[in-house]
Amino acid sequence: MTPSTPPDAALLDLLADRIEADVRAALGGARTVALVNFPNHNNPGDSAIWLGARAVLGRLGVRVAYQCAWNTYNPGALARNLPAGAPILINGGGNFGDLYQGQQGLRERILATQRDRPIVQLPQSILFRDPANLARNQRLIERHGAVTLLLREERSYVLAGENFPGAHTVLTPDIALGLRRLPRPVGSGGLAGRAGGVLFLHRLPSDPEYVDYEFETGFLGTSYDVSHREWIRGQGAGEPGWSLRHRAARRANAVLRRRAATEPRWAHRAWRPLGWTFAPLGWGYVLRGLRLMDSHQLLVTDKLHGHLMATLAGIPHVVLDNSYGKVSGVYRAWTAPASVAHWASTGAEAAEIAAGLLGGDTS
Repeated sequence: MTPSTPPDAALLDLLADRIEADVRAALGGARTVALVNFPNHNNPGDSAIWLGARAVLGRLGVRVAYQCAWNTYNPGALARNLPAGAPILINGGGNFGDLYQGQQGLRERILATQRDRPIVQLPQSILFRDPANLARNQRLIERHGAVTLLLREERSYVLAGENFPGAHTVLTPDIALGLRRLPRPVGSGGLAGRAGGVLFLHRLPSDPEYVDYEFETGFLGTSYDVSHREWIRGQGAGEPGWSLRHRAARRANAVLRRRAATEPRWAHRAWRPLGWTFAPLGWGYVLRGLRLMDSHQLLVTDKLHGHLMATLAGIPHVVLDNSYGKVSGVYRAWTAPASVAHWASTGAEAAEIAAGLLGGDTS
């Protein structure tokens, strides 16, 4: 699938240009970096973030000398492959804080142990529920002394400015927007056509970012068929297929991770072959997500990257917030002008907007 020109191409180019300028400034002239925290799990949005970072670094002519997932980090391998004083980039997303311990644990480890290298946190949202966790990160950043935090929405930017005075903070769009374009599957032969009705791509009640929008009982009455999906896990019938290349990358990634976990002597060399799987694996997840999102007449989502990926691909959709305002913050700061995105504050409002869009042309 080849990306076509989406309806909001001018906005997307403007945002990608802003990202590239902010990352270039944060690197301070560095041409070689490490990139840590690859999202080695099946969330299409997280993969879009990492692929956006690689796209931005590629256009800037920056070489990634070492890369790893949060649970495959090897400081010895990093030291052998990254020149002295070269910066460490931490992948962007919404895991800065105490909601998601794995990625945050690596962030804190790097801040504590890599004090002779600049640290650049790529665009993140921040949320700490426990003041003790926030205080620990304040100390880590203050003691490090060379940390740049790129924040993707105003709430996190203000929080960082108030709580991390030792860091340089910058308001920057989500780095998935650094992809500039994504292919729309239906328009480029990925699907024969869309199913009728609405796809509600949403978080589950067990998710710490879940909001109950009462779609199960009230969405669009009985006038339209509504399919419910959470894209982190496959769900049987209707699940988009994977290409041979992407299936091979997924298999190789799993085998290499298992070997690294069971053979310590080999683990310090595992980062390179594992790294070779990252891009095809990430694209496999992203393309799966795109096929899901464009499988019905209309998309409704409370997923931030459901919104961002749909905008990059030109897929009309209705956007709802997550539990702590991450989605609305990014939308207000950067993507509100997008013609394919329609904001709703409640489930009832989403139903009203969706009904109007389904009554018109959503192709």
